[in-house]
Amino acid sequence: VDFGTECYIPFAKEYANTMRSVWTSKTQELLIFVELPPLEFSSTPFPEISSSVLSSAVNATHWYDGVTLFTRSFKSHFSVNTHNHRPVFGYKNILKMHVSQLGEIKQLGKKKMDNAPTLIGETGIPYDMIEKLGTKMIRRKSKSIINFRDSSSQQLAAMNHTMICLEKNLLSFTLWNYTSDHSNNAGDVWNGEDLSIYSEDHKCGLDNTDPCYIYDGLRAARAFVRPYAQCITGTPVVNEFDMNKGEFQLIYRVNGIKYKVPSEIFVPKLWCSKKGAMKVSVSDGKFEVEENEDWYTVKHWHSSAVEDTVKIKLLQ
Repeated sequence: VDFGTECYIPFAKEYANTMRSVWTSKTQELLIFVELPPLEFSSTPFPEISSSVLSSAVNATHWYDGVTLFTRSFKSHFSVNTHNHRPVFGYKNILKMHVSQLGEIKQLGKKKMDNAPTLIGETGIPYDMIEKLGTKMIRRKSKSIINFRDSSSQQLAAMNHTMICLEKNLLSFTLWNYTSDHSNNAGDVWNGEDLSIYSEDHKCGLDNTDPCYIYDGLRAARAFVRPYAQCITGTPVVNEFDMNKGEFQLIYRVNGIKYKVPSEIFVPKLWCSKKGAMKVSVSDGKFEVEENEDWYTVKHWHSSAVEDTVKIKLLQ
């Protein structure tokens, strides 16, 4: 049995038809997220899903750093290639492998789904990581708090690695997960998992007058609450943040079109509490920094160049 062709596509088609039969909007199209079993564990290939069979579909394949997920530990120097089951040594090689894996997922939307867009339907890290304490290996639980100020944990490094891999591929994604009633004892309250980016047990107890109040309860927030370009008046080439250096870079091509509206870059106050702690440089055009309650928006208007670069250095 070919699961993808013989089982999944008929199911997805019937599901989409049922959803659209009760969809009442006349101005908004209903998008169907296609999520097959993760490629690493699937025994059948990703099927051909033409737009005539499943229209307005989105490739929403899941991706995780599988070794980190299942071993509950992040090792920057060692991993395993889940495609060929061979060991991978050295962070550069691990990064290259994971970036390639996500790139292959992105290509599925283009080659197997009639150029459908890709949004990674699920990605994240385990927070209950195993660590060495003396001569024993322990699973990080209630006695070890990972709060939003964390700057050195395994969890922060693992989440940053995942974000880098997504940024290298210019991918949209949904982060798994937010559990409002997460606790150290019960975790995500599902399947024994502990992947929630938020936990009541990890709050610092800030009141709502504190500028960092909105981050209280987030775990290793500096890795995923990061600058990114949310509106781009052109085609993005690079949209990346270097967490260790506190540097963001946007490179985009304008394709000969002159827009009156600017590109917009989100800069959270978690990374830059004062406007004076931000240094912005542009290769062309002009920019301005707009302050909001909890974030800054760096706006850039391009001029005549074919390709523009915006760099932001956070001096905090």
